[in-house]
Amino acid sequence: MSVNSAPVAPTPLPLSIHGTPYSSTFLIGSEDHTLGNPLRHLLVSSQTSSVSFAGYSVPHPSEHVLQLRVQMYEKGGKTSKESVVEACETLGRICEVIEETVEREHGKIVKDEE
Repeated sequence: MSVNSAPVAPTPLPLSIHGTPYSSTFLIGSEDHTLGNPLRHLLVSSQTSSVSFAGYSVPHPSEHVLQLRVQMYEKGGKTSKESVVEACETLGRICEVIEETVEREHGKIVKDEE
């Protein structure tokens, strides 16, 4: 970027899905490693999951897009979209537990300081 040019705000990219129901790439706009890494971990670590591969990439820091690739073991079971939705719901519940714990512990600290 030259000295005289102004940065251009990124255009939000909506969610788009490419591939087959059992082997898909999800393009998620305005996201990066903060969402990609925990989603990938949840997708591959579930004991009941039929996910054979999950990976993500952020092609370039200036692109503001997360590419999440999910491949399933067998056809006929859960689709890759269903697995990603389930992982997102699990991540949401984890965040709620963390938030409740932080608020509870913060309340204890404030109470002790009084």
